[in-house]
Amino acid sequence: MSTIPEDLAVWRRVQDAGQPNPLSESLRFLADGEKPAALDTSYLTAEDLANPDIAANTQAIEETAALITWVAENDDEGVAFGYWRGPADLPLDAAPVVALDTEGQLELLRGTTLSEALADEYGQWSLEDYTALVAECRSRGVAISADDPDDLLEPEVSPTPSEHHEARYWELLGNS
Repeated sequence: MSTIPEDLAVWRRVQDAGQPNPLSESLRFLADGEKPAALDTSYLTAEDLANPDIAANTQAIEETAALITWVAENDDEGVAFGYWRGPADLPLDAAPVVALDTEGQLELLRGTTLSEALADEYGQWSLEDYTALVAECRSRGVAISADDPDDLLEPEVSPTPSEHHEARYWELLGNS
């Protein structure tokens, strides 16, 4: 794995010390190589997997997820967060942050670091919430580039995780 970005290292140290992170009480940072629960497909039956749509979607998600370095998950919401390395195998410090929900939807998050993306994600309901999260991050030495979430950069990468997933889905469905 690429060098761990400094903000991720900070949050892992906070977690390892038994301290809560300011982003969300239910946010847990994963160990290197740990897969988030959102990728669990053990609930699918043999009958489910015999359905070409489900089989193609499951494999496309698995292949797309393999291009993501997973680093956190929200245990209450089932949302996982990681770095989209993509087919180009971007280094972690250049990779945009992606979220995976329990429905298998992949979304790139704005911001240039994990902390920016998570502050935006968890502070999205009001500027005051975002501002408070930014202040907490900065008080722990974690840089956040924008005082206003609307100033966070939108990631520009091709393909996006969603585009990659969709392309693989149609390729696999066409081969079934």
